Amino acid sequence: MAHERSWDVIVAGAGPGGSTLASLLAESGIRVLVIERETFPRFHIGESLLPASEMLTTLLDVEPDPETFLFKRGAQFLCEATGRKQIFGFDEALPGPQRYAWHVERARFDTLLRDRAVENGATVRHEVSVEHVEAGPDGVVASTTRGRERGRYFVDATGQDRLLARQFDSVEPFDRFGRAAVFTHFSEMTEAGREPFVPNNDIRIVVIEDGWLWAIPLTHARLSIGMVSRKPGLRHSTLDAYLRESPLFTRMIAGAKRHETQLASNFSFRNRRASGVRFCCVGDSACFIDPVFSSGVSLAMSRAALVAERLGPALEAGDEAKPELMQPVEQAMQRGYDTFSGLVDRFYNSRFVDNMIFNAPADGVLRAGVISVLAGDVHREDNEFQNMLLRSRRPRRSATALEPVGHV
Repeated sequence: MAHERSWDVIVAGAGPGGSTLASLLAESGIRVLVIERETFPRFHIGESLLPASEMLTTLLDVEPDPETFLFKRGAQFLCEATGRKQIFGFDEALPGPQRYAWHVERARFDTLLRDRAVENGATVRHEVSVEHVEAGPDGVVASTTRGRERGRYFVDATGQDRLLARQFDSVEPFDRFGRAAVFTHFSEMTEAGREPFVPNNDIRIVVIEDGWLWAIPLTHARLSIGMVSRKPGLRHSTLDAYLRESPLFTRMIAGAKRHETQLASNFSFRNRRASGVRFCCVGDSACFIDPVFSSGVSLAMSRAALVAERLGPALEAGDEAKPELMQPVEQAMQRGYDTFSGLVDRFYNSRFVDNMIFNAPADGVLRAGVISVLAGDVHREDNEFQNMLLRSRRPRRSATALEPVGHV
């Protein structure tokens, strides 16, 4: 059945970016429809947040319930082969966002954000997919698996499905970053398994040849573990072999219940056409750099907040069809994208891990700046480490200019 109802904004995807945007817009009285392919709660990785995600409390008025949010002091980088270790606490960062973050099980976290969008007035439809979008001077039409929806503006928040990037053929891979990941959850962790994380719940980033592993403690005695490689062809057996041989991971998972193991690949990319006439992208559908520094959720929510700031007044004034509407958003976000992509490039393709991670002095002049970037505080201009990183940023092998904005 074709609904053909008219909305102010149609959002495809109810993840952190889509739900944040829907909440902010609906709260101001804008008619928002969110179309989500899956039912919630549902499993998702990307469970370690950064302090820059404080907009949960400041913008969305979300109370960090300890049933969902586990306090996170910072990050520990380890190399089991050499015994090297370095700890970065967010309380060492430059003055700015809050000095801590959280780990979250995304099934609970994403449901919470979806519910907040509904509370603020958004309409959410699950088990529906957007298949094609047409946008022009007079409005947008989203063709879905349950009919067509009309609106004044369309937002792609479909994450790695990257609806519009596929429709436009505007995917540009980051070919020097992580290429494949294998990951799983463990539940019913024992006290001995949880002990390595006490008391600060730092994420563990374990460096290995051609990649790294993560270990993220979650609420309810749950643990997220994954392996990322900059080479394709990663298999379940590669992760299994490391878990068997690692003293650290063996201790964490002893006696715990293992859940389904999943694979992902070709996840690092940017969308060369992330906004245009009556449309824009938020979250991974605009850009996903790499999982290594946990930037995905923070960048998604930051972009959603900036889009809401531009889109709300434009809808009120009837200016939502202006081709240049989202250019300030693109310019503001580019600094963050460039910062993290420069950092990730050096993580995989230079001696950055040796020089700036494992051998970083406890009182080095750049230490606070490095930690501020690791905390996601990447929109400031007074961080000398970040400015050095941007000045020396290596060009991407496949880099091209952003495509001009235009109609879908």
